[in-house]
Amino acid sequence: MRALFRMAAIAVAGAALYYAGLLNSIVIQRPERPGAIAVVVAIGAALAVLIASVRGTGRGDAQTAPVHARLHRAVWLFASVMALVSLAWISDLPRQRSWDWTPYHNDAIALNDCAARLVLEGRDPYASLDIFECYAQLGIGADRTTPLKRGLFADVAVYPTDDQLDAAWALRAREGGAGNVEFVSRPSYPALSFLLIIPFVALGWDTNRLYVLCLLAAMALVVWRTPVGFRPFMLTAVLGAASLAAFTVNGSADLLYVLPLAASWLWRERRWSALAYGIAAATKQLAWFFAPFYLIAVVTTHGWREGLRRAAISATVFVAANLPFLLPHPGDWLEGLMTPISEPMFARGAGIVFLGTNGGLPLLPSSAYLALEGGCALICLALAWRSRRTSPELGLVLALVPLFFAWRSLFSYFFVIPLFAAVAVARMPLGNISAERAQAAGALTLFALPARRLALVARRGRAA
Repeated sequence: MRALFRMAAIAVAGAALYYAGLLNSIVIQRPERPGAIAVVVAIGAALAVLIASVRGTGRGDAQTAPVHARLHRAVWLFASVMALVSLAWISDLPRQRSWDWTPYHNDAIALNDCAARLVLEGRDPYASLDIFECYAQLGIGADRTTPLKRGLFADVAVYPTDDQLDAAWALRAREGGAGNVEFVSRPSYPALSFLLIIPFVALGWDTNRLYVLCLLAAMALVVWRTPVGFRPFMLTAVLGAASLAAFTVNGSADLLYVLPLAASWLWRERRWSALAYGIAAATKQLAWFFAPFYLIAVVTTHGWREGLRRAAISATVFVAANLPFLLPHPGDWLEGLMTPISEPMFARGAGIVFLGTNGGLPLLPSSAYLALEGGCALICLALAWRSRRTSPELGLVLALVPLFFAWRSLFSYFFVIPLFAAVAVARMPLGNISAERAQAAGALTLFALPARRLALVARRGRAA
């Protein structure tokens, strides 16, 4: 049954990303360990599966005859087991971990926290944030920074060692930060990345809990938009995609932009979806990659005039959120937002660049990876435009695929893509399914209602 296959594919791809992410972190910490090729192949395969899962319109998929019921049952059993893995990660959130004793797992979380504190003090973080003062308050150091290929690191070939990071950090800290050119030291995201977390910071709460709440809210929206009979299976699918829960709990602020972006795509037939997209774009630059695909989808169904109106609404939200920082210090604000592309960052990631940094293959010039990324972006845009009627949800999954070829292809770019695929499938006119048909197809789920009640709910959904 094609509808159930789409959801099972999301779970399998998300599970592959989960294990790829674990192996990725092991290889980064212990470069002598083999595994870079396995990581890159697994991520590439997961992206291919997710693209396949959202192809077509999905119309009437619930009525297709089941094929290979035994294989289908085995896949859903695996998805159910991985769903338990996700629930274990979520339940583990309140506990302190000996291997990561601080909630500031990376500089994105740490700098946003300090930026929010500066706003509470009435100061502009783009102009006044001091990373050394910030990190001293948080009790963290050089291992939670983004180093730059200049100054003491100018001659480093691949990436500074821990000893090199610590030595440079200690030197610049003794100088009061005045000579720092080695570490990214200002907020590098749009303003909502720290404005939205101000209530948590003001109350002294761990912002990682907010990010997990955003994930749970996004999953709830996906399940709510899914046809009634498929909801238990969609819930199993998004939990079975264990990369979502594991790497959000493990420390990622990405769900702050993912939640409004998911809402904007789920209800893109509504004009207010442009407000939600504007919030996502004013939170993190990764949301910008989705702009052309969102506009393609809107223009296809509502025309160019409505597309331009939505673009204006989203731009207004972005400007309004950033204006308090843009007006007083335009140069500092612009430098902060342009950090990911203007600063000389080291090659880093889990895409094909991982083969050059940790896989034993030659590391190509950054321009080569930029060319590959740009070429892939053009192909994805062309594919989304050509299939805008036959596969209207495809763009949501294609948006981040070019980053697989980028000089900076951090694993955090990819672990959320199964959620985007689930958003795409939830929008499809799949039809509905009875408990009997689901059972005949070999589908399993931890969350299904008793068979008779599920069938009754499905019939009521069809009647409505």
